[in-house]
Amino acid sequence: MYIPKDFELKDQELVLKFLETHPFGSLAVNSPDGFPAIVHIPFTCEFDSNTKYLEFHVAKANSIVSAISHMKKGKMIVLGVHGYVSSSVYTHVNVPTYNYEAVHVSGKIEELSDTELKNHLTRLVDAFESGRENKVSMDQWPADLIDAYMKEITGFRLEIEHLEAGFKLSQNRNETDFNRILTDLNNRTPNDQQLATAMKHAKCPIQ
Repeated sequence: MYIPKDFELKDQELVLKFLETHPFGSLAVNSPDGFPAIVHIPFTCEFDSNTKYLEFHVAKANSIVSAISHMKKGKMIVLGVHGYVSSSVYTHVNVPTYNYEAVHVSGKIEELSDTELKNHLTRLVDAFESGRENKVSMDQWPADLIDAYMKEITGFRLEIEHLEAGFKLSQNRNETDFNRILTDLNNRTPNDQQLATAMKHAKCPIQ
């Protein structure tokens, strides 16, 4: 991923935190036909002092299973907030732009055992059910129901070998224009307002 210096996030801990709070991505794996196989999937983050990886599962019928078996490596693309920035709010003449948060995770992929897959599914459900009043969990469902579903899916682990993080959030704008962008976004859609919040938490704009 091409990342201009102003927009590169090098703090690995912040990038890992971003992955934990954005647990949905697009996995791309090269396939023998020359086209990348792509699947859009939720994932769990498994980070410790020695190894860091993402775990996910896909339908056995998905062609990406064969691509993974062939290549043994892939890239997960995870997006955060994004939105259009109009140059009409600048104090000088310039072109519009588009702000975004994007992380690419590259590494080796290996298949999970049945036990590891079940543990992954348990963590995945627990993570998304957290905070709900009437949350459900894997141990509430009949074993035969779980076994039937598990026969239809394959679990994988993507070891994090390389992280790329591009957070283009107007860090290169002067303070006046930066604040004018925030005001404009906060007066628009909920998505634009989320982008404004992310910008305020990004690196301070140049003076």
